Amino acid sequence: MRVRFWGTRGSIASPGASTVRYGGNTPCVEVRTDDDTLLIFDCGTGARALGMLLAQGSPVRAHLFLSHTHSDHIQGLPFFVPAFQPGSHLTIYGPAGVDRSFPRAVGGQMDYAYFPVPIGDLPSHVDFEELGEGSFSVGAARVLTQNLNHTGPCLGYRLEVGGITLVYATDHEPYAFPTWRPDRRAESFEPESLLHPGDLRHAEFLRGADLVIHDTQYTEAEYPAKVGWGHSPVEYAVDLAIVGRAKRLALFHHDPNRGDEAVDALLAASRARAAKTGRRLDITAAAEGEQITLSERAESPPVEPGPRAPRVPTRARILVAEDDPDLGPVLEEVLAEDGYEVVRTTNGAEAVRLAEQHTFDLILLDVEMPTLDGLAACRALRADPRQETVPIVMLTARSAEEQVLMGFAEGATDYLTKPFAVAQFRARVRAWLTQAAHE
Repeated sequence: MRVRFWGTRGSIASPGASTVRYGGNTPCVEVRTDDDTLLIFDCGTGARALGMLLAQGSPVRAHLFLSHTHSDHIQGLPFFVPAFQPGSHLTIYGPAGVDRSFPRAVGGQMDYAYFPVPIGDLPSHVDFEELGEGSFSVGAARVLTQNLNHTGPCLGYRLEVGGITLVYATDHEPYAFPTWRPDRRAESFEPESLLHPGDLRHAEFLRGADLVIHDTQYTEAEYPAKVGWGHSPVEYAVDLAIVGRAKRLALFHHDPNRGDEAVDALLAASRARAAKTGRRLDITAAAEGEQITLSERAESPPVEPGPRAPRVPTRARILVAEDDPDLGPVLEEVLAEDGYEVVRTTNGAEAVRLAEQHTFDLILLDVEMPTLDGLAACRALRADPRQETVPIVMLTARSAEEQVLMGFAEGATDYLTKPFAVAQFRARVRAWLTQAAHE
């Protein structure tokens, strides 16, 4: 497997004297397997140079995996030359959107108001595959997808071929910060020491990878001012790569304000952090033009059927128990706009009664409510066999680790700390629903 970085910058392209070594183009990573299958992860501005190189040969057959449809990850598509070559075939994979279909979200940037050639008029053959969580084969490779924690629907990709594994996980932030349980033994990197099940699940997604390309836009010192923006502190990426026993970590999605010298410092600090643990982890900072070769050394996984569209209840029914007179109506309005059927109450006892009388696909509980608080309501709901698998999410301003642990001890699926961005809330709702439907 041959990996080449064409764009490593996050959020917005930042060319200039300070970004010469690591590059200023937005995300694009080329991967070629030994059977010459071409996979491209994201289509930021780095895709322009890749496309120009590919166009020098015969028509291209490429599989383009988009983490999501924010502009810095798709803005290179209108300038990707193979898309304009008759005979080329491009399959574009990515997550379903909240308010529009995946093809519409990608193609919208090529509407006539923004670009002279609509995506439907491209002379190449373009297919779209809308994905949820799952696995499927592309050539000899097995591709596994998993939801990431971002401000919109976003997927991570795990590529397994020839006995090696690559993970591409950008635009993801911790599910809990701090990430570790308060009773964690010093320098323990055991999975059970992670505070949030979402971070444990993410570490398992990285498990044993030969190369992890991971979002590292911030530092722990910067992150508190960026919570809810959908990006990782570098320390988090290092720690979870160690938990997952990955072999190599490439720092990626560099902040547009972080020049080459600052990336150097980030890399040095990351290596020092890993070295202190005594665990073996090779760390590099992704740079435009850098190439990495991973030797395929075994038979590839058996071929799996093609990708399946995400499964979501046709009109999901959501119970919202929130007594805040300002937040409650907002959540109800946002969920209704996304096509869900919403039932709202202002106390835990009423939430339990409603769940006994009706079937819900998702339950949102404020922790501090009259009559019966959210923790007690969650306990009562989980005592009902019909509610054993329904996602229950706690909404609260209590962010201390002990409070989070109390919620999970009562059976909560997730814990969303107030205040939270509406965009992130919408994305998490979709992730909860699709994951529950998949299971």
